[in-house]
Amino acid sequence: MTGYVKYDKEADMLCVRFSDESIDHTVPVDDLRRIDYSLDNPVVGLEFVDASGGVDLRDMPFRAKAEALLGDSGLDLPLLV
Repeated sequence: MTGYVKYDKEADMLCVRFSDESIDHTVPVDDLRRIDYSLDNPVVGLEFVDASGGVDLRDMPFRAKAEALLGDSGLDLPLLV
């Protein structure tokens, strides 16, 4: 599984993508976290609103992979794990 991280500083929005599959639908976990799914429902990414306040990975799918991608990204965002 490949992946990448995109952070929009202006919007304070972080996207962690696990694959290049198209996003079919997004399901909110809470006000600040969302899970992106492909058409056949595998998780393709995670979205975090207000990321500068902390990226809450608790109870998120592929948590370890997301944490590794964020560490490799060089972004200085606090992680909540």
